[in-house]
Amino acid sequence: MNRWLKALVRRLPPVRELVEERDRLIRDAGFVPAGHFYSPIPSQAELRRDEARLFGPMPREIPGVDLRESAQLALLEGFAGFYAEMPFTHDAVPGNRYRFDNPAYSYSDAILLYCMLRHLRPRRLIEVGSGHSTCVVLDTRDRFLDGQPELTCIEPYPALLDSLLRPGDRERITLLPQRLQDVDLAVFAQLQRGDVLFIDSTHVARTGSDVNRLFFEVLPVLAPGVHVHVHDVFHPFEYPREWVFGGRAWNELYLLRAFLQYNQAWRVVLMNTFMEHFHEAFFRERMPLCLRNPGGSIWLERV
Repeated sequence: MNRWLKALVRRLPPVRELVEERDRLIRDAGFVPAGHFYSPIPSQAELRRDEARLFGPMPREIPGVDLRESAQLALLEGFAGFYAEMPFTHDAVPGNRYRFDNPAYSYSDAILLYCMLRHLRPRRLIEVGSGHSTCVVLDTRDRFLDGQPELTCIEPYPALLDSLLRPGDRERITLLPQRLQDVDLAVFAQLQRGDVLFIDSTHVARTGSDVNRLFFEVLPVLAPGVHVHVHDVFHPFEYPREWVFGGRAWNELYLLRAFLQYNQAWRVVLMNTFMEHFHEAFFRERMPLCLRNPGGSIWLERV
């Protein structure tokens, strides 16, 4: 009888509207509120309690991850020659699409992308997430790489990219204005040794996300020798304190760390925040502009 009465009451218009509103609020808020132990969004109180552990002294080693520090330093020594010829400036200048003065991809990240392109001279480059980094690629290609690499941009929201390109640039790239989740894996399987997959994703691993597709489906199809750039990666595989306390609950970085631990199929090529911290003197002497904005990127190679 009670069950029958409840069902009847729920059919009354005012009650039905309240039930629907309650259900909508539950859907919008999620299974549990932010900060709950089942929520991927951390509790601010717990962050404060664990602050010293999370953001303490920078460790030189990460268990299970070979950072290949000496190899990184040797690579940077070679990059110093490219740095001397770098064409980029803080403000926009005629002849360049790229300028350091932008909120998304500034000094260190851009400088090392430029150097890596000159070092690798890839035939193909696929960008997952395009914008200011695309300008670095195009300017470097035009000035130093004889029109290569062939550039494919996967960008479901291309308004920023379109605002940065010059007339005629769209005809010189392949733009896929769609989600990574909808791109055929054959696009990535065409990359060969020395080619580059550039990743600047949503940074969030969740059901059906681009981050899940990258780690679970895209990276496994890459050929040996393909280099992969992942943006917004910071040593020691933790997001900056101000981001975390500011509510930026990204989690791609933790998935990346787990992916690299004891993984013999991939190796670290370059991690700018690690090297800038432990080899600051090198950067001050040889590549000082990198320290103006230390960025946050990692370069990996499939072996």
